[in-house]
Amino acid sequence: MLKRWEIGAPDPEKAAKLRQQGGITQLCAEVLVSRGIESVDAAGSLLNVSELSDPLLMKDMERAAERILEAVDSGERICVYGDYDCDGVTATVILTDWLTGAGADVMWYIPTRAEGYGMRIDRLQKLKEEGVSLIVTVDNGISAVEEAKAAKELGIDLVITDHHRPGDVLPEAVAVVDPYRPDCMSPYKTVCGAVVALKLTAVLDGGDWEPAMEQFGDLAALATIADVMPLDGENRFIVQRGLQLLANTERMGLYSLMAVCGIEAGTPISSTAAAFQLIPRINAAGRFASAALAAKLFLTDDPEEAQMLAEQIHGLNNDRRETEQVIFGQIMEQIRQNPDLISGRVLVFSGDDWHHGVIGIVAARLQERFGKPCFLMSREPDGYRGSARSFGDFSVFECLKYCEPHLLRYGGHPGAGGFTVSPESHDAFCAAIQEYAAKFNPQMPVMTVHAERALEPSELTVQNVMGLSVLEPFGQGNPKPLFVLKEMTVSEIYGMSGGIHTKLRLRKNGFQQDVLLFRMKPEETGIEPGQVLDFLISADVREYMGKPSLSLRCEDWRKSARAQEQDIAAQAAYDAYRRGEKLPSLAYYQRMCPHRSDLVAVYQMVQGAPVSIPHICEKLQKAGMNRCRARVCADIFSELGLLRYDAASDTLTRLPVTQKRNLTESAEYRRILKLAQTDGAEQK
Repeated sequence: MLKRWEIGAPDPEKAAKLRQQGGITQLCAEVLVSRGIESVDAAGSLLNVSELSDPLLMKDMERAAERILEAVDSGERICVYGDYDCDGVTATVILTDWLTGAGADVMWYIPTRAEGYGMRIDRLQKLKEEGVSLIVTVDNGISAVEEAKAAKELGIDLVITDHHRPGDVLPEAVAVVDPYRPDCMSPYKTVCGAVVALKLTAVLDGGDWEPAMEQFGDLAALATIADVMPLDGENRFIVQRGLQLLANTERMGLYSLMAVCGIEAGTPISSTAAAFQLIPRINAAGRFASAALAAKLFLTDDPEEAQMLAEQIHGLNNDRRETEQVIFGQIMEQIRQNPDLISGRVLVFSGDDWHHGVIGIVAARLQERFGKPCFLMSREPDGYRGSARSFGDFSVFECLKYCEPHLLRYGGHPGAGGFTVSPESHDAFCAAIQEYAAKFNPQMPVMTVHAERALEPSELTVQNVMGLSVLEPFGQGNPKPLFVLKEMTVSEIYGMSGGIHTKLRLRKNGFQQDVLLFRMKPEETGIEPGQVLDFLISADVREYMGKPSLSLRCEDWRKSARAQEQDIAAQAAYDAYRRGEKLPSLAYYQRMCPHRSDLVAVYQMVQGAPVSIPHICEKLQKAGMNRCRARVCADIFSELGLLRYDAASDTLTRLPVTQKRNLTESAEYRRILKLAQTDGAEQK
């Protein structure tokens, strides 16, 4: 996938001053300057948050606490009504645990994914039958206008705590606690539902947030990371403190969950470990069974029950991985059968009975793989349920809004959304997605990554990389630093873990660095020994044989900045050509039209093993080969049955030749040849 690199060039003098005043390493100071933080005060505001704002500043917080305490004192039955993701589960546990400790008659309820997000009127009726007189929502409720009316008619009081943006009308409730209420005076808005619940318990406990942090900070930290909240301000404090608490947690469920992840108690836990090991397992419960399993895990004090639930959730996560891989594999096969599926402005795929709990994850993987917004739909008995992911200027929500005539329901925000389509509207909806993209994004966004600066290999030292730890925790709004190693010579390339991953040995100016490339086989990279390339890398320090050592991970590579832009333009031109769009000038068609010598050279390159399109472009660049022309060559040979193009891996493989073929037999060849002579007048 072609990404555009933005490489920072921090002022070394400003960085040196920040290093001296802040007592940090030069590389750490340069990262801060690259991110626009140029003074000790600004760095301190980012890195040294030490408390939460007064929770009573949140509108209706005091009223919510008063009503809940009244219910506790009078023995009313309280229901904590949560949500099935990590944030909703942890918020449910936080409030339920506090109320249980206070002697309340409390129960909790988390809907399944099949039931859907938020309160349901039929569930309110059942809760009334079970004697509930007060419902407290966590991580939901701000849009439950009709449900709030139903609760009132049933004689159930309602306290809403949420963090999603409200609509024009607030639900009618005893209290509505949401930092995004226009009249909420809380100075820090971007918190998750579990943090709102944590602040509520602080008020219930007298207003001091410190005991609440001690008791629930570990859960609040996980929720903040899981809900991709910006890790600045209060969120940074919560995650820093919460991860410290997590390492020494006394919560039996968390201890057992860490054990099945292979995390030893007492060892430091990073935000990355939380994001990629703990949180996926918590979410797997709600995706593949019931989020109630995760809530029970965190509420139990029984070691045997905790171990049993942790192992069950671990197994569900394995099921999630396998299901995700099956769906991804089915989509890759669709792409192999019809490569034009990835030439659209937006990737759109449908399949039978794809598990709705993972299609959002798969959509994100496809977006990362192909660099385009992605919409996935699962065909079910009553229609299609879908999930979408996007980036840059292409808004999922605005696209769904444009497609509203074809949708039964939808929701979301610019980066992600969900929707339901009737069977008869499927094709019209798919067409409307591409229509919206062409109308409002004539130039589709290119996925862009930011590197802090270019480094020389000599600057990659254990001390320099360890010095970056003061910037942790990393996450949304405070990403892990990336760096560029320019003009590195590849001296060796070989497979790891049975060829699943790749290790590259790089050299420059007498320095040698090993860089790991995960989830890609050596033959899929198109990289060969002797090539001189730029590498985008992240760096960690790990312990090896009792000593700290560098671990470098390759995030991307390119020949040069100029070549990268040429590749991006060539891919965009090819995609437009395949969509039948008229290109800007005759020169475009002439550059993409292969000469006979190009076709001969490509065919001769493809012998036994599959050969990647980037490798072909690299070897034939002096002859004017670019990505667009190489893809046209692939189309011609595929049509003639001489080579097979695998669009999923971007490779060509030779096919057995059963008869002599002439280039003029290829309609694709005749078409591009004609367009290269007519300025695309025939292109439709």
